[in-house]
Amino acid sequence: MSKEAEDLYKLLGISAEAGEKELTRAYRIKALKYHPDKNRDNPEAVQLFHSIKAAYDLLTDTKKRAEYDEQRRAQLAKRQRQDALSGHRKKMKSQLEEDEHKAQQARGAERMRAQNMRDEAARFREESLREEWRRDKSMREHIQQTQQMEADGARAKEERKRQAAATMEDVDELDRSVRIRWDSGEGAVDRGLIAKVFASFGEIEEVVLAPVSEHGRKRNIANAQQSALVVFKSIASAHALMNVQHESPRLQRFSRFWAAGKEPDAVRNIVGMAQGSGRSAVPSKERSKAQQHEETSSQNGRPDISRLDPRNIPGIDLDFAGFEALTLMRMRQFQQQKAASSE
Repeated sequence: MSKEAEDLYKLLGISAEAGEKELTRAYRIKALKYHPDKNRDNPEAVQLFHSIKAAYDLLTDTKKRAEYDEQRRAQLAKRQRQDALSGHRKKMKSQLEEDEHKAQQARGAERMRAQNMRDEAARFREESLREEWRRDKSMREHIQQTQQMEADGARAKEERKRQAAATMEDVDELDRSVRIRWDSGEGAVDRGLIAKVFASFGEIEEVVLAPVSEHGRKRNIANAQQSALVVFKSIASAHALMNVQHESPRLQRFSRFWAAGKEPDAVRNIVGMAQGSGRSAVPSKERSKAQQHEETSSQNGRPDISRLDPRNIPGIDLDFAGFEALTLMRMRQFQQQKAASSE
């Protein structure tokens, strides 16, 4: 069946179930409309008229119409199958295109995520490097500051030591002198014994023995108390003696007092400088008996008897006037020697 035969019913404008009367009426209408006499200037109308006439002749022939209808149904079924297949193909194609589009989007998103991860990793590495550089810089600065502080501290320590040493060297003879006292009845004591007992605390410049007082000789010369002045070359030695913690049996025999009657101000200055340097020139924890006694007395609300003038206390055997004169004489001699050496 040709392509034109397929459209015979459509050409006449009727359905495939139309009867002979309906077929004849439709043919007359179409033939009248496209007759060559009415369409002399329209070659297509003449061709269409002949096609209408051929369709009418075929459809009015019962046998030919049956053959045509059979062919037409087969052709329609084939076309439906093709249309269905085409629709399925179109749907498949559309689905494939959609899937491909989604796949492209997914690949694009994956590439974007991968790029973002690479960018984030690069930023993290860069930030880590910056942070590591900052930490290194901070550590270097801290080390430099620590080293500078240690160097400054060492210089300050050395300067304090130098000042302390200079202070210890430039101390009055009286401030580096210790007055000792003992009972003569316990055995004879001379300069050599005193120097031997107290030499462990530092170099001794001189030992001055004080004479026994007249009062002591009249009472009992065998049990009279004697005293002496131990002059150290360094005030640190005198301070160590005054603050010794563990006394030997030989040292326990002697009572000890600062020659000036109290701890010299120079000791506190030297101790303060030494403590500032981290190491005391004299033990900072070892305070003099006079200091301990003074603190205990002030805490208990009792008077500080260490400040009483021993010359006003009955029973003291030391000739204080003679001892003081001897001490002042030694000081004058020292000052004279110092003035002579400076000239």
